[in-house]
Amino acid sequence: MYLAIAIQLSIICIIQAAAQGDTQVCSGCCTAPAGIPGIPGSHGNPGGLGPIGMKGDVGVKGEKGNQGSDGRDGLPGKIGPIGLPGATGEKGGKGEKGEQVAPTNSQPKSAFSVGYNVNPGRHPVSPMKYPLIITNVGNHYNKETGKFVCQHPGIYVFQFTSGSTSSNNMVTSIMKNGQRILSAFVTGSGYKSASNMVVLDLVANDEVWTEPLNTSLNYYYSENHIFCSFSGFLLYASA
Repeated sequence: MYLAIAIQLSIICIIQAAAQGDTQVCSGCCTAPAGIPGIPGSHGNPGGLGPIGMKGDVGVKGEKGNQGSDGRDGLPGKIGPIGLPGATGEKGGKGEKGEQVAPTNSQPKSAFSVGYNVNPGRHPVSPMKYPLIITNVGNHYNKETGKFVCQHPGIYVFQFTSGSTSSNNMVTSIMKNGQRILSAFVTGSGYKSASNMVVLDLVANDEVWTEPLNTSLNYYYSENHIFCSFSGFLLYASA
């Protein structure tokens, strides 16, 4: 449309110049009027950052804002140094007398020593019943049966000594609940003796005694010097 308007204006100028007989090229009359503004172009790409400007003046102090919410708890601080001792307090009043209680960890007691103060001679194969009671703490040795009966479970020590004479032979054994634990043998001429010792772990009502091995090895000799004896004691009670 703009091109058509321009062409029309040019034609008009040519006609006017011919009518006036002007052979010169039309100059001012042929100048076309200002055109209609064109359509705005699209925006260009953003330019680069400019240089940093000068520091501005300090602004006026603003009004105090509202109080913020509480922050999180901080980490625990280091332990401080120990303080000085405080003053001594007043002495308290006298308390009531407590009830006396026997200690619960007292060690139970059990011990005995017995012997023959008469000559036993040829003893049958059965528990030896020592007639002389030297010591019998707790009365756990039974003179009538010749047996020690355990009342306090624990570790016990037992020992015996047996005497014999001439060419008679003798074997004495320590028995526990009918089982032969160990023995001592003696033979030869003249006066002689044999002994042995054992440590046993006993429970309540276990029985321990001494007796000959058999009827051919049961020749004993004793008198008021006590050549035949039997002893035992509790080493420590079970926990």
